[in-house]
Amino acid sequence: MPRLPSHWAAHLESGVSHRLGGVHADGQPEICRGLAAQSLPDGRIEVLMAVSTSGGLLDAVRESGRVAYVAALPTSHRSLHVKGVDAELIAVRADHAPLFTRSRDNFVAQIEPFGFCREFAESLWYGVDLAGLAGLRFTPCGAWDQTPGPGAGTPLELLP
Repeated sequence: MPRLPSHWAAHLESGVSHRLGGVHADGQPEICRGLAAQSLPDGRIEVLMAVSTSGGLLDAVRESGRVAYVAALPTSHRSLHVKGVDAELIAVRADHAPLFTRSRDNFVAQIEPFGFCREFAESLWYGVDLAGLAGLRFTPCGAWDQTPGPGAGTPLELLP
């Protein structure tokens, strides 16, 4: 199964800002903010998001299975773009709690140096706990380094 290179897999949990895009069967786009992500040992990517703000995207994934995911680090703008065509909705489990907490804390650490207080940063998590999360899982079929600069848009070689 295709997988991200290890340094990009680690990027998903480094305090990045997560964005997801999808498309309905009729071509209508949807976007939402993700809250946490991880690369699984088999190469698939799991992303968690607030149910309250992701309904349209969840519907689009149910219809088409297509997803675009961007993970951008606020302090450096290092950005990863990944696409999948086999996205599926997953149940959020108790073992997702450490990922959710770690992602929030790492993101807070990224934006505090810019003058954002912890309370503001945590408000970006919509006040949800595990019960308020939805999840999706997909296999990367393409990935790109989208870090601003002369190399932006460079395709990444996915590992077997």
